Amino acid sequence: MHRHPESGFTLVEVMAALAILTIAMTAVFATFTSQQKSFTTQNRVAEMQQNLRQAIEYMTRDVRLAGYGIPDNVAIPNNVVAAGVTSMRSLYAKDNTAGPDEIHILYLYDMDANQPPTTITAAMPTPSAELNVATVLGYITGDLVIVSNGTSADLFEVTSVQTAALKLQHNPGGSARDYNAPGGHSPWPVYDVGSTLAKARFTRYYIDSSDPAHPTLMVDRMGALAPQPLADDIEDMQFTYGLDTDITPDGVVDTWTPSPASPGQIRQVRIQLLARTRFTEQGWSETRPALGNRPGGTTADGYRRRVHDIVIDVRNSGA
Repeated sequence: MHRHPESGFTLVEVMAALAILTIAMTAVFATFTSQQKSFTTQNRVAEMQQNLRQAIEYMTRDVRLAGYGIPDNVAIPNNVVAAGVTSMRSLYAKDNTAGPDEIHILYLYDMDANQPPTTITAAMPTPSAELNVATVLGYITGDLVIVSNGTSADLFEVTSVQTAALKLQHNPGGSARDYNAPGGHSPWPVYDVGSTLAKARFTRYYIDSSDPAHPTLMVDRMGALAPQPLADDIEDMQFTYGLDTDITPDGVVDTWTPSPASPGQIRQVRIQLLARTRFTEQGWSETRPALGNRPGGTTADGYRRRVHDIVIDVRNSGA
């Protein structure tokens, strides 16, 4: 009888194979972990950069249009912008060396076919709080509207839209901010037939830091609606204003300041936005940098950050 030895692996061979397999799997897992970490980081950085782009796009448009269609200061209620501020034409700056700045922007918005400007069609009755207009298309209760004759301008809040009668009313007490003065438009100058009415863009940009882990750039349309988030994880916002201080203005910036005393001298606005990733990253250490006239942070953390720095020409703020 012919005998054949049994085939198989020795214990040493099995252990060697397991060791090789373990090394290979460790390498594969390390590669996967590295790639996953890189993918996550890239996604978070891309999201951060998109937040910056979105914020800058909106803010650039509004700053560039500040003061458009408003020939003179319009009355605003005290404390709506700041204590003691009762009129405004284009920009109002709020500087803050210990935190993010704020900015208020005002202009006449007549560029939307769905919300066209209209005109006064009949002499304004006095006293009264209603205006006869050519069309009420696109106007709703709560809208902020500017009426202008090319020399003077006034701001009011629509409290009633009479579609059939083609009238816009602006009685006092429309919203908490109460833009409408008692007595209707009796404090106004007489706006003749043909004077323009258009929606106002009255906007406040600020950073809501009520959730310290996720500061949010907010836009407040200064009407009856609540402020809305514009961009997430915007950590800081600083403004510097280029002023034309010549006795006879020549349109050239002479000096820069974070808190202009005369908004009519503003010719350029420098916007600096600081964004950070939504979550911290293990192994990454970075400190919030100085921005504008606000000092940098003192404690390192795990956020990646990007700064967007842009200078915008202001076309309509000059007196």
